[in-house]
Amino acid sequence: MKRTLINYLGILGIISLISYTLAVVKTNNKEQRIMKDTDHKLSREIVNTAKAHDISVIKLERLQNIRSTTRTSRKNNHSLHTWSFYRLATFVEYKAKLAGIKVEYVDPVYTSQICPISGRIQHAKDRNYICRCGYQTHRDLLGAINIYNSTEYIGNRYTA
Repeated sequence: MKRTLINYLGILGIISLISYTLAVVKTNNKEQRIMKDTDHKLSREIVNTAKAHDISVIKLERLQNIRSTTRTSRKNNHSLHTWSFYRLATFVEYKAKLAGIKVEYVDPVYTSQICPISGRIQHAKDRNYICRCGYQTHRDLLGAINIYNSTEYIGNRYTA
């Protein structure tokens, strides 16, 4: 009797492990579908906004190796590692190409730390950037301004 009960509990354990694994896979697949849909909608919004404002060039940061170079808190770790930067950039590229808009990539180094007025590199504290020259703005807006103003050499061409 004892041997049968142990075997029975072993089978239940295996069944519960299999069902748990399938549930995790199903959840991950659902999350990936949601993220892909979000990337499609976001890329469409970016391209439509560019078309509406007669913008001929969309600039994106070249976010290679961001997962290994970015420090994140434990609560933001999951969102960083599930978001596909490459997929979003690819969606923006092909939708922009259909709309006749050029896509250029910018090196993201110091885009949120360089003052557009004085050119000083200074770390932003929290979400606000305050330069010694008196210029202050939100860190994300500063990054957008620096990407807009960037001219650099990537690959075999200059970006404006």
